[in-house]
Amino acid sequence: MENIISNPMFSAVVSLLVGILLWYGLTDESASVKKSVVSVFMDSVFYFVVALFGINAILNISEIIQVPYRILLFSSNVVWIASLGVLIYGSYLYGDRLWENKEKAKSAAKLLTTIGLANHAYMYYRYASVTTLLLIVLFVSLLALLTFTNLTQKVPPVWIVLGFGALHLLIMGTRSVIYFNFVFTPLAILSLFIVFSGLLLGYKRGILPSRQN
Repeated sequence: MENIISNPMFSAVVSLLVGILLWYGLTDESASVKKSVVSVFMDSVFYFVVALFGINAILNISEIIQVPYRILLFSSNVVWIASLGVLIYGSYLYGDRLWENKEKAKSAAKLLTTIGLANHAYMYYRYASVTTLLLIVLFVSLLALLTFTNLTQKVPPVWIVLGFGALHLLIMGTRSVIYFNFVFTPLAILSLFIVFSGLLLGYKRGILPSRQN
């Protein structure tokens, strides 16, 4: 049983599903909103997986030809590039929707927070590190604020993202963090938060292109 639980693929999928189920059961948005948000999220997961294998193949083609199993080994740089690409492409596909329907935007924020919480809960179960425990506290705090307060009405989303990102980086320090068995360095996390904040600001002001325009 321990071997199954510690399997990277199994643990990543289970953590993801647990996060989605918790969010679906605990949030009070309508079923139609939840289905729409989950649909967009699963599309993004699909794009991430495709980008992950594609980028890995391009950057390590010679090694993969020699050792085909290498296609399943992803460096932190490959994970970062894939994450950045999906973040930008996903914003192009769904950027306007984020601002046209604030209920969906808030629901999506809760979903990502709950999934992140599930990830760190598993990581704490595996390694019991202080850093992971602090990240759990951070994610629980954000989820509580999103659920029980009108934070999103008082504070612009960009500031929420930047504030959360700053606290996340402060907790990480110089250490990398694991999300669904993919390693993210502090620099990668910093760049993702900065790019995401810039995209939010750009779409709010209507200065960035979107496929829905």
